Amino acid sequence: MRGLKINREHFRSRSGFTLLEIMFAVFMGAALLVAATTFVFSLGELWGKGANVWLFQKHVRGVSRFLEQSFQTSSWKLSDGEVESVVYWSNRGGREYENEELLTFELEKSPGILVWPEKPLPYVVCSLELEDEEGLYLLWRSRLEEDFGEEEPRKTLISPFVKGIKYFYIDPEDEDAEWEIEEDPVKEADGTFTLPQRIEVIFEYEGQEEKRQIPLPSFFRGVPIL
Repeated sequence: MRGLKINREHFRSRSGFTLLEIMFAVFMGAALLVAATTFVFSLGELWGKGANVWLFQKHVRGVSRFLEQSFQTSSWKLSDGEVESVVYWSNRGGREYENEELLTFELEKSPGILVWPEKPLPYVVCSLELEDEEGLYLLWRSRLEEDFGEEEPRKTLISPFVKGIKYFYIDPEDEDAEWEIEEDPVKEADGTFTLPQRIEVIFEYEGQEEKRQIPLPSFFRGVPIL
């Protein structure tokens, strides 16, 4: 009898789950699934935001490096026959830019970012133009083109995130001089602009601001290419 009783209890314990146990298991499984899904989507959202910030910072570094390297490798020219200047203020001509003075530099070789209609040409004259709501553009055209002085320069967007440029000036002959930071380039009495020692490019993306200072080499010794 004792053995029969034990067998019956064993059989009863193996007979299955009650309805209450099944409902509790389903509820817990659903709760865990919702929690896991919410966690995964939260991680995805955080990763997406982090990726955007990382890509923005990488873009800032790339644009800043391009500008600095372009300035450093520029071919120099004589400004007004006296000052040997690598970066200079220039009026690009044409109807659209006839009243604008733009920071200009000349490259012996065409940068890879420029898209030519045929083949890349050397001796490219480049100028920086900042447009509100659009970003920083590079105006360019080769001196070897027949219509160099007649047609408008070509236009390439460097960065849609550039929202401002500041100009840094300092008197190199004054040992106690401090940097003067201007929103606009300094204009002399004769109407010409003074070349700053460096510029600060301001990038903005979704409330995040990044600033990069880029020195402008101004004096060289040697013979100009053109």
